Amino acid sequence: MLVRAHNCVIAAISVWVGQYLTPAAAARPPDMAAMLAAFFVCGFGNILNDILDIDTDRINHPHRPLPAGKIGLRCARLSAAVFLFLAGCAMIGLGNAGRVIAVMAIVLLILYNVRLKHIAYLGNLTIAVLGGLTFILGGVRDGFGAAIALPGPLIPAFFAFLMHFGREIIKDIQDVSGDRASGSHTSPVQYGPLIPLISAYAIYLLLTAATVAVYVPGWFTALFFYINLFCLYLPVLMQFFWLGLHPTTDKCRTVSFLIRLEMLPGLAALVIGKGY
Repeated sequence: MLVRAHNCVIAAISVWVGQYLTPAAAARPPDMAAMLAAFFVCGFGNILNDILDIDTDRINHPHRPLPAGKIGLRCARLSAAVFLFLAGCAMIGLGNAGRVIAVMAIVLLILYNVRLKHIAYLGNLTIAVLGGLTFILGGVRDGFGAAIALPGPLIPAFFAFLMHFGREIIKDIQDVSGDRASGSHTSPVQYGPLIPLISAYAIYLLLTAATVAVYVPGWFTALFFYINLFCLYLPVLMQFFWLGLHPTTDKCRTVSFLIRLEMLPGLAALVIGKGY
């Protein structure tokens, strides 16, 4: 499918988690307009990515619908327009702050797909920022001040930023063949796989330290710590040992998939382990 539904669902859930972790908004019903906006903006980004990456995907992801010939470009462009229209409809139900974030996300997705993903680390940072913005979108119903106050959605936004940043670097190592052929200047193309891989390892060590840091003040309960211990710290450590310093494409693909799965217990830990 052109739309990676799992990504869109995670984006929508992240919006709700951001709202749940905002003290002023936690007791309110879920902000469905914000959740739908995140879902459709994410879907638009997925489709746009497949349209603009069709040549690269013939090498990196030949099974995807466009390079495999299962869907035509005209249909893909129409689908992107529909998702962008639906995102716009959902934004009608947002406040001004929410609209600003949603429009910012759309602009960043367009810039990423047109230019930024071809620049070492800059494309990775863009996706990381977009991953964090979903939580902020959930917390801005009462304004930006409520969304960035601690404890609140700024905490999972930072976690998501690091999680996505490291994963995107690993995905670039996975896709280095097609990126090199297309003339992209991603970090593995520019510097080889070792420096980006060490960068990803450092990012996940920082993520581990950050989750411990927010547990210490009592913002989250022991359950938060134990869920992260068994579903994040230990699995990531084992994945890093398995990857080593000379990872293959298949290993990077597997680790990228596992990190995406680990996002779900990470979200659950934030909800179940909230201590304020």
